[in-house]
Amino acid sequence: MAEYHGLSQIFTTTETSLYNNLFKSPNPPFHSPTALILEISPNPFPQTNHSTTTNFVPIIKNNYNFDNLEILDHQLETYRSKFNDVYVAGHVLVYPSYNGFFEKPGLFLDQMFVRKCYRGMKFGKLLFSVVAMQAEKMGMGMVDWLVADWNEETINFYEKMGAHYIPEYRLCKLYGDQLQAFGRKSD
Repeated sequence: MAEYHGLSQIFTTTETSLYNNLFKSPNPPFHSPTALILEISPNPFPQTNHSTTTNFVPIIKNNYNFDNLEILDHQLETYRSKFNDVYVAGHVLVYPSYNGFFEKPGLFLDQMFVRKCYRGMKFGKLLFSVVAMQAEKMGMGMVDWLVADWNEETINFYEKMGAHYIPEYRLCKLYGDQLQAFGRKSD
């Protein structure tokens, strides 16, 4: 994702930091940073009992037919899941948010990514709908996110879903040396 957005120079995430920040939280999913992984398989996923200790049950769709598609996934082995015929095709990262303009909290969609060889197969729409359904299920008032102004394809994708694009807002970040320098100022 950092490479896709030209931000590799600020990428500092490690496997350990991902685990500690996303999967080790004592909070249930969607009450802290939550990663959803889009896994695909040429075979149907088995129906299993999922833990009732979380408020999210995985969504399993067995109606995708890959037989007539020519998918050239040159990184298939890199993205193999813990099961033999299951592969990671994308992910979404969300966390709780609050905006003083709305009476209810929401979810902030920090990242949504579908690997290039799986784009155009409605997986992005599937991931986004899972986030929207979860926000609705939790009684939240919004889902918001950022999109790069150069990414016309993605902007069009979001607008087709009914999203409001607000070009007047700009993302601001204070990080790295600048964060440390400003945080140490005493005046």
